[in-house]
Parts: sequence; C-alpha cells; structure tokens
Amino acid sequence: MLSLIHRNISRERVYFILLSLVLVAIVLVFRPLHNTDHTRLLPLAPMLSVSPRDQAANETLGFQKILALSTGPSWRTRGLNAAAQLTDLQITVTPQPRNPPELINAFASIGKEQGATLPRLGSATAWMAHLDLLKYVVTSGLTSAFIVEDDVDWDIRIKEQTKLISDNVRLHTGASAEDATPYGTGWDVLWLGHCGSLIADGMPEPRLYGDDSRCETALYSGWSKRFLREKLAENHRLVQTSLQTVCTFGYGVTKSSAQKVLTLLGTGADEAFDVSLSAHCRGDELRCLVVNPQVFNHYEPPAGHGYLSHVHVGDGQGSAASKEAETEFEREMGTTGNIMKSARCEALFNKTCMRPPSEI
Repeated sequence: MLSLIHRNISRERVYFILLSLVLVAIVLVFRPLHNTDHTRLLPLAPMLSVSPRDQAANETLGFQKILALSTGPSWRTRGLNAAAQLTDLQITVTPQPRNPPELINAFASIGKEQGATLPRLGSATAWMAHLDLLKYVVTSGLTSAFIVEDDVDWDIRIKEQTKLISDNVRLHTGASAEDATPYGTGWDVLWLGHCGSLIADGMPEPRLYGDDSRCETALYSGWSKRFLREKLAENHRLVQTSLQTVCTFGYGVTKSSAQKVLTLLGTGADEAFDVSLSAHCRGDELRCLVVNPQVFNHYEPPAGHGYLSHVHVGDGQGSAASKEAETEFEREMGTTGNIMKSARCEALFNKTCMRPPSEI
C-alpha cells in the first residue's frame, strides 16, 4: 500500500514538474513580445481625413504643386526660396525653354492683319512663358497648380490667410460637404496674386469675410485703391468674380482649366497675358475668382539702383540694371506693396518692408 501511494505521489510530482516546464517554455517563447513596439503588431489605423481648410494650409497651399515662372537663378529666386523656407512652403522652379526670337516675334504678330492690339516683345516673351508653364501642368498630369512669378512675395501669415480663403471660396461656390478639395471645384482660375481688381455695383454677389492681416486701405498702393475705400470695410476681404483684374503674381488652375487657358490664350492678339486672361474671365469662357485685396504681390528692389523688370526691358521701356547693380538688390532691402509682414523681408532682413501708399 505504501509503495502504491509513493508511486502515485511520484507521478504527481513528475506531472507537476512537466507542467511547470511547459509553462516556463511558454513564457520564454512569448517574452520578447513584452519588449516589442505593440503598435507595429496591430493593423494600421485608417488615416484621419484632413479638412479642406487644413489642406489649404499645407506646404503647397492645397494645390498639388506651387510652380514658379523663372528665367533661372538670381536674386529673385534666392529671395523666393528664403521666403518659402521661412513660411514652410514648397515651391518648384521648373526649367523653362528659351523660346527663339523668331517664335516670339511670330507670336507677337498674331492678329496684326485684323488690327488686334499686339504685345510688345517683353510682354510676348512673358506670355509664352506662362503658356509653357501651363503646358507643364497639363503634360505632368497635375490635378492642380498654383503659378507664381519668381519675384512674388506674401505675408508670413499666408497659411492662416489661405484657410480663410478656403472657407469662403467653398461657401461662395456652394461646394458640397462631400467635396473634400480645399477650394472646391467651382472655378477655373483662382486669382490670389494681382495688382488690382474692380469692385462694382451689380456684380455677382461677392463673399465678404474678416481678415485682420489685410493692410489698411490708407496704406494700400494701386489703381484699385478707391474701390477698397468706397466699397470694402477695413479688415475684410472679398471672394469675388474677376472684374478687370490685372497682373498674374499668383493664380491657381486645375488640370482641365489649364488646358482651357492654353486654348483661349494660345492665340495671342492682346496687350499682355494678364490682360488677355482678364478679358476671357469677363465672358463665359472661364470661371475666374479673385481674392480682393490680393494676398500675393511682387517685391521690388530698392529704388536708385536702376531696377527694371524683364518685361519692361523687353518692351523697350529702359535698360536692364548692370550685374554690379544687381548685387546691391540683395544687400539692401526693397519693398512689397500691400503685404503687411513680408516673408521675403522677414527672411532676408528681419524687417517689414511695405511699399509707401499710392493711388497707382
């Protein structure tokens, strides 16, 4: 009997030892899991959707790309890159073809026999450069692009401004909640950088919104100042239909609208690219929206160093500054009209540099 009891106890011990060994083995096998980043073992969580207004404040301001129209590296592109870095924007300067003079002259002569207003050489050169960049948008398959000229400037608060623009362009065009694009799809040209746009009684109802970053009307410089003074409250901007808007400092297009602009403006026969674009915006051919007053404007080097734009030089309005003079453009601060806190001047000189007010 004692022998039988002893054997049973021994078996129980053996079973206990074996069970313990099994448990220890299990612990040892799965122990590395305690030191593992568990998030890597779990399924990836779905990405949170980004609101349209937050998309409008990304590094390309809600467009697939920001493209700069440029003839090559210079004080213009260096200032552009400094401003972009300061405000966390990604701007692509695409190489552009140097169109031969014969081609530019031929383009500038389109419509001559019909008595059309013709662009001068500098304006025709710039016009064709815009067309080349629009071709890049189409052939690259970009869904949207924001095109700027390489001397453009903006406020250091640009992303707060574009959030407001997103909200109000979408409201103005009646974008649905299902449309997650930053500015909706109810436009062909979104004109954010210009040197003036008319505000008229009887125009399609604009969208008024508050923006404390807008310069006071008294400080504004440009031909459209009187419209701001007479028809727009301080600290407010308008999203409106384009009326006689001029200067293409910054404008957005989509893949489809870029082709529309190419088709319409590829025939030339007008004073300049911006003038022709404005004319087509007045008709039913293009749906053009303008933010007024502008949020992009051009930077001008300091007066007294002989600066003249490429377009003005090409149009025969004077001679280009010497290389020696151009080096001074980067050593001495210039001005930007209507931008309260210039990104260029903040980046390069740690100062503001708004152009003195004027009526022109």
